[in-house]
Amino acid sequence: MKTAAAISAVVLFLACGCGYGQDQADSRPHVSPPELTILKHAFGSDHRFVTESVPQSQRGGEPATRIVSKGFMSVSVKAKNNTTKRVVGISWYFIFTNQKTGENIFSMPFNTPVDIASQQSRTFKAEIERLPKPARAVTVEELKNPVKPAPEERIVVTCILFSDGTSSPLNEAARPDCQHLQASTEIRKKIEKP
Repeated sequence: MKTAAAISAVVLFLACGCGYGQDQADSRPHVSPPELTILKHAFGSDHRFVTESVPQSQRGGEPATRIVSKGFMSVSVKAKNNTTKRVVGISWYFIFTNQKTGENIFSMPFNTPVDIASQQSRTFKAEIERLPKPARAVTVEELKNPVKPAPEERIVVTCILFSDGTSSPLNEAARPDCQHLQASTEIRKKIEKP
C-alpha cells in the first residue's frame, strides 16, 4: 500500500508540472493524454435517495424504514474521446492548488469506468466523502493577511484504457495508474475479447 501511495505521489508530481515541462505560473486546469480532451469540470454537491432505519417501536415487529435525501460532494468531468477506439476506463486526479504559490493543497485519485465511443463526449462523476485537510505551517504573511484566494481546481488524467485492452499514459511515470485500471474487475469486464 505504501508503494502504491509513493508511486501515485510521483505520478502526481510529474503530471502537475515537472513531467511535461509545465510552468506552475501557467498551470492549465485540464491535463490529459492527447487521446482525450477535458471539455469542462464542475465541483459541487449532489443528492441521492437512501433508505434508513427508524428506531424500532416498543411494539416490536419489523424495523421501520424511510427514504431520505442524502447530500454528498461530487466532481463531474465532461471529456471527448479523440480516437477511433472506445474508452472504458480513466485514471484521474482532482487537485486543489494555491493560486498564489502554485502549491498543491490536496489531490484525490480516481479510477473511473466509463463508456465513451469514438469521437464522442461523455460526462462522468466521482463522489467525494470528505475533503482532506493537509497539515501545514502557517506563515506570518498569512496571519497578517487572513483573506485567502479561492483555490484553483484542476483535473489531471494520468491514464486512459481502451476497449481493446491498450492504454495511453500521460507520461512514463503514469504507467502504474494504467496497471491499476487494467487490474480493476469492473473495468476489465468492459475490455473486448479478441
